[in-house]
Amino acid sequence: MANRAQSFNARALYHLGVPPLETGLDGRGVAIGFVDYGFDILHSCFRDLASGRSRFRYLWDQNTGREFDGDEIDRLITIAEERQSREPVDKVYDPHANYFGRAGVGQGAHGTFIASAAAGSAIAGFRGVAPAAELIAVQVGLLDHHWKEEDERGTPTWISWRPEAEPTWSGWRNYDEAEQISSALEYIYDRARRIRARGLVINLSIGAYAGAHDGKSPVEQKISQVLARARFDRFPCAVVISAGNAGLEEGHFSGVVEPGQPLSFAWRMFRTDLTQNKLEIWYRAKAPILIGLELHGTPLSQTISPGQTHSIKLGDVRIGIADHVPNARDPLSRARILLHPPFFPKSAWPNDSDEVVFTVRCAATETSGVAVLHAWLERDDGPGNRSTLYPSHPTSTLSCLSGAPGAIVVGAYDHLRKEAVAPFPFSSLGPLPWSNFRAPLVTAPGHRIWGARSKSSGFAESSGTSVAAALTSGLVALQMQQIPAEQPYDQEHWAQCLCPPDRRTMWDPRFGYGPITLRHSMEKVAA
Repeated sequence: MANRAQSFNARALYHLGVPPLETGLDGRGVAIGFVDYGFDILHSCFRDLASGRSRFRYLWDQNTGREFDGDEIDRLITIAEERQSREPVDKVYDPHANYFGRAGVGQGAHGTFIASAAAGSAIAGFRGVAPAAELIAVQVGLLDHHWKEEDERGTPTWISWRPEAEPTWSGWRNYDEAEQISSALEYIYDRARRIRARGLVINLSIGAYAGAHDGKSPVEQKISQVLARARFDRFPCAVVISAGNAGLEEGHFSGVVEPGQPLSFAWRMFRTDLTQNKLEIWYRAKAPILIGLELHGTPLSQTISPGQTHSIKLGDVRIGIADHVPNARDPLSRARILLHPPFFPKSAWPNDSDEVVFTVRCAATETSGVAVLHAWLERDDGPGNRSTLYPSHPTSTLSCLSGAPGAIVVGAYDHLRKEAVAPFPFSSLGPLPWSNFRAPLVTAPGHRIWGARSKSSGFAESSGTSVAAALTSGLVALQMQQIPAEQPYDQEHWAQCLCPPDRRTMWDPRFGYGPITLRHSMEKVAA
């Protein structure tokens, strides 16, 4: 296992231009904060090799409200070693409890893997990018039923909604509005200042897909506020966000709606889908446009008009709900539709087919004028659960957090292929739809990267933009270790530091400004 881990990650580190540890460039003095799910504090890749102490300076479990500092974590490690069992530690903090998704943890907690890829200690032939960085972690208390319109069992929460009592349903939820993420960002910043770190990198290898993607959601604004606070404090700080893995999910549609020229697209669902599906339509127009939903050519609602929440029915059976809010986030308006396939009556499935196709119709009026429109399906993990749009457009499929001003949004490429920069097909593509902010900013290796396997002493491999962001966070920590503290720390600065000189004027929706590398900046420092 160690030899394999060494061979895979050695190649990834080479592509990143990471120098050997003998150079002294290891992230020492810089803090990396992780907002994620599940951190195995007992894994040896989070120990200081000289002292044996934990490299986690703080860990906050939002689910229980409990905070652990480094001394408390060391005491838990000692208990596990004395009893030769992790059970007493897991009773205090279990990295696999309160996890995301319906399928369970799988081969290891996500936060464990991400933190080790960014900053794991150099052990057993494995190392993270910044193996001496200080670690601060937040086990984010944001389970599926906290950001989706469903309960813990996955049942839609609107099933008991009574329109006569509550004309406008108040149960809508969005990932990019989660207070849990915003408070995690504040916590990490405050703790990094408390330990007097040289600089701070906050890694967000999390995200969903529905949202305005305009940089104005509460979480995106909190990211911007943290970066502004760091500039005021003259404290080097960067926020690194994974672009998402929706490049192949057929979950985005875009178009222009003009008066007299309506626009339609299909929304496909499957009999195997036992989960709720959510579609968000965002558009920019002078006045509300007309939005309708049809099945087999029959309107399920004449229009999803602004105002009260709409019931979506087939016959007498409510199969979903919808709303339409003008200027939901000025100047953008929004329509949302929730549909739950298990509620569909037999008549919904034509000729007993396993597929049903809804038609979403959008029409501009003389009052609305021309409308620029984007629609996204919300994240729904598991191939059997996903609905799709047709036609679909892989561009602008980024995470809903990617519009945060000043953030480093990271896509993935396949460093194992022979091409200089080979695409990782699942990586989400830019650009952001409403602003001049180009995302992703850069790309990093994201295919078959090794990291620590939670609740074990070993390692596993994974792929995706989550690990690409983690590698980038480690690389930024190395940058913070070597460059003068008076340097500006904005997005343009990090593009200059991370991107090869010949790529800085060439932006691409898949690769951003290109693959990141530390090699050219190291050469500048050496000169």
